[in-house]
Amino acid sequence: MCRVLILNENRLERENTVKILSQGLPEADILPAAAPRQALDLLGEGTFRLLIVDVPWFDADYCNMMTCAKELAPEMPILVTSTGRRSEIVANVWRLGVQDYLLKPYRPAWLTAAAEVMIRWTAKPAGEWEKDHRERYLKRAAEHMQSFRYKKCINTTKEYLDSLYQETDDIDVIRFSTLSFAEGLARLGGSLGPSAQLKLSNLMERFRLRFDQQGRKHDSFLVLEKMWGVIFDAIDEDRCYAVSDEQRVLNYVDRNVKEGIGLDEAAEYANMSSSYFSKFFKRITGVNFITYMMDGKISAAKDMLTDTDMPVINIAYELSYSETNYFGKAFKKKVGLTPTEYREQHQHTRGRSGEGNVPR
Repeated sequence: MCRVLILNENRLERENTVKILSQGLPEADILPAAAPRQALDLLGEGTFRLLIVDVPWFDADYCNMMTCAKELAPEMPILVTSTGRRSEIVANVWRLGVQDYLLKPYRPAWLTAAAEVMIRWTAKPAGEWEKDHRERYLKRAAEHMQSFRYKKCINTTKEYLDSLYQETDDIDVIRFSTLSFAEGLARLGGSLGPSAQLKLSNLMERFRLRFDQQGRKHDSFLVLEKMWGVIFDAIDEDRCYAVSDEQRVLNYVDRNVKEGIGLDEAAEYANMSSSYFSKFFKRITGVNFITYMMDGKISAAKDMLTDTDMPVINIAYELSYSETNYFGKAFKKKVGLTPTEYREQHQHTRGRSGEGNVPR
């Protein structure tokens, strides 16, 4: 039987929360706490799978309590309920390492569903090795973010997912680790202002409830890619960040590879003529613009061919190719194989990352 700890200083609300969860989660042992100190004492006496904290306001007592709770039980998720403003809640939850929140008033079914998801999420947590491994990748991602290198952030994310799927077939560990990595990205973006925080929070909320996405590498990557998009949108909009012109242009191009932007569009973004931009781009990358875009599209195509069952025609459309034949010819010229041949040769790698083997 798993144990769930409820902290709510309002007696009637506390009793009602215990009643709702006892009915919705009959196999769980629901323990109430009337004050932060009592909750910490209970956490120190045993293992809990979930902590639900009702926060009237984010004062020092509650913030310190949740910080101490994370120290006592690092892998235990925390769910916050509050009547506060959403922007204020979002600004605090990621800073404190809180996994999710519910705005009051909420329906009893919402509370039960959120608790059930978070308990399932920790059903089979990853070991210390995976945690250290994940933190190393998050640290690398943070360093790339601080130097405003979008492509390196994306590549680090891909490398982490690849390493995770190579290490284990355990779907619960994969889900837990992927969500934890996403939480890490949300924390990285926590200093970029309330708008970015809210967008990252919304992405996390939807992702946490999508068990099917968490179990498929490419779907998870797309969510993480969107999170990076939010982060770099905030960086791009705030001109206080000292991003060089060269890096800002590279970020724009790298973020729009799949959309198939042309030379004229990229030059307009850089506020240059097309001819000058062409020379400028080759100077900073070593290759011409068309080759750079082609290489980026082929790289994305390889990932989709390896990690999904998406038909080749759909992959072509995803990469802004209006004609599948042209995509096939371009792919073969670059890789030496047709897209179908490439997929067949890499079928053995899809046992852990493909869609077909993941329970939904």
